[in-house]
Amino acid sequence: MLPSSIRQLPISQRIRTPSGVNIFKKIMNKSNDDMKAHISRTAKLFYQQPAKSLQVDAVLNLVNGRNTFLLAGTGFGKSRIPEIYSMMLPRRNKAIVLTLNPLDTLGDNQVEEKIEAGFTAINLNKMNFNQTTADEIANGNYQFIYLSPEIFLNNKIWEDVYFSSAFQNRLSLVVIDEAHMIYIWGPGKHLAKMYGRQQDVGIFRPSYRNLGGQLQSRNNIPILLLSATCRPIAVKAIKESLRLDDSEIDILRGELTRPEIRIIRVQMDYSLSSCLDLIKVFPSINDVRNEDLIPALVYSGSRIKTLTAMEVISRAREIPGDAFNPHSTCARRYHSCTGDRDKVDCVAGFLNGDFPIFSCTMALGLGQNWKRVRMVTHLGRGEPASIIQMVGRAGRNGRPGLAVLFVEKNRRNGKNSLDAFVTGAPQIDDDRMDALAITPVCLRIAFSLDNLLGYIPLSLDDPNYIKEAAREREAGFTPCTCSNCAAPQAIKLIKNLAYANKDNFDLIISDQFAPGLQQASYLSKLPPKKARMRKRKIPESEQHVLDEFKDNLIKEFESFYTSLVGSEVSLHAENLFGMEEANALASYLHLINTTDDVRVVIGGECVPGQLQWILKKTKEYNFPVNSTTDTNETRPDTNKLHERIEKKARSNRLTTTQQLPSTLKRTKNTEDAKARRVASLERAAEKKKRREADEQRQKQIKEIMATVLNEKER
Repeated sequence: MLPSSIRQLPISQRIRTPSGVNIFKKIMNKSNDDMKAHISRTAKLFYQQPAKSLQVDAVLNLVNGRNTFLLAGTGFGKSRIPEIYSMMLPRRNKAIVLTLNPLDTLGDNQVEEKIEAGFTAINLNKMNFNQTTADEIANGNYQFIYLSPEIFLNNKIWEDVYFSSAFQNRLSLVVIDEAHMIYIWGPGKHLAKMYGRQQDVGIFRPSYRNLGGQLQSRNNIPILLLSATCRPIAVKAIKESLRLDDSEIDILRGELTRPEIRIIRVQMDYSLSSCLDLIKVFPSINDVRNEDLIPALVYSGSRIKTLTAMEVISRAREIPGDAFNPHSTCARRYHSCTGDRDKVDCVAGFLNGDFPIFSCTMALGLGQNWKRVRMVTHLGRGEPASIIQMVGRAGRNGRPGLAVLFVEKNRRNGKNSLDAFVTGAPQIDDDRMDALAITPVCLRIAFSLDNLLGYIPLSLDDPNYIKEAAREREAGFTPCTCSNCAAPQAIKLIKNLAYANKDNFDLIISDQFAPGLQQASYLSKLPPKKARMRKRKIPESEQHVLDEFKDNLIKEFESFYTSLVGSEVSLHAENLFGMEEANALASYLHLINTTDDVRVVIGGECVPGQLQWILKKTKEYNFPVNSTTDTNETRPDTNKLHERIEKKARSNRLTTTQQLPSTLKRTKNTEDAKARRVASLERAAEKKKRREADEQRQKQIKEIMATVLNEKER
């Protein structure tokens, strides 16, 4: 158990309000030990399972009237603490627990949980909050009320309810769920690049910065803050934002490590924008049916990448076009701009088992208690505290979970090697993001230390790393099998995911799965490489002929254009087709075989029939270098060379405007090659001469400056 700051108050110092809701007097008069025993009995009787010791400590702290900040790992059971606390209150008083949460979907999920547990609850949003609902709240019809900070601060109806004596006398507890969002959203802007890499987590919501003022009016009842990830700098900022000093709030720390989740970090082979590395972790539909797939969340850094990820998943599953099926039984997507009805339908469909894969941003899953998720995949480097939030959404059903973190080998302007870090120097947010991508230490411990101390360890000799590793051993944690602690097994696991289904997933995670003789390969699923369009090397002997062709092409296009629109026009032919377009055609002349090729080269058609006219003219050119007398005299084999060029050009016919074949082999002869070598040597000699002249000039300047300084000293 991590260290906590908790005050054991004597009975005489427990806070009671003369007008509001108070704990049962017979409970209030108990000693702290008796109180903890009573809380434990009440929780076990209600949930049919014993409460965790930290849950009991948190409830005791609230009973004592102390503001409480609980830091515990995802899946700990933090949402039960307000429920247990409400059981300490007289039901006749119709006490209200008010919860501020960041997302409407989170409130909806928690309302469902409360109703299933036998409580009354409502999630207030712009669709259901009206005067009728406000009257029901003031009358105490709901034990648990959920709402966003925006409604809490900016809604006139809510303002009237909140400051009314009827509501204040019923208010028993204020809960701020996902309290780390006060730090992420509250300051207003984040200059760190990592927030741009996780789009939906970086949205500025100024209401989070202004909660402290209105929370001062709460009739002396305690505040409970809940979070799974809060670094020291975030805890300090949250206390300042809520106007709470150290003496006014107790911090309780639970176990942040989730040993049941195996973390595998994989260096990406393909670009982050392509998302192609996802092909490695999803099997073909020929091997695993959609209904047998592992329930998984695939997190992307931006909203548009959620669609790209779905396209790659459909490629991995070998289901062409499935990414664009809104009723897919394989994968659907979710982000902050998804329609409200689509959000509800998709979440319900996932929980009901209609589809197994969610392609999403941070907008999905915040605070959700989904026991169905077995695997979480994250694309690209990201902020460690946010990543551990995503990772924590797996493995909540009592079975092990898997987290696959795809990271880029290099990040532009980032720190991409251990040598780029200074030992012992503080890590800014971007440093933490880069450190997580390259650290050789246990990833489980790295996440724990980032949460506890605010940095990612980069050495096995780090004193805090050694201390945390010893603590885990003393606590009886199972040995870590992350990709740093068990690298060979991690490589094998990623390969075995090509066979993963509901029946064998536990075997794959525990390294007990044997795939058999036939090995799956994802390479055949990759899209064909697009050949690049390269310019043709123009021989000097052909250049004057080509220049003449370009001049004639521009002149003839003017006649063609005039025949279509007449001469009395404000837009002239050279504005539509000039030397820039002619040069482009000359450079790619060997690749032009269709009107689509012409469109790619010049950028489109400006007048009807332009593409067909240009294609015809390019065919007339037909590499006239063969017809020149000087070339025939110096190159007797030009006819054969021309035939080879023609044959290669035909084989390189462009089928689409997106696929451009590799260029032909450059035509060379001995004289051209010799001339290029001579020119290269001349350029190198000239460059060396300039460098020597610069060095001589700098030397002279230094001597002059030294002389001037000596004269001044005299």
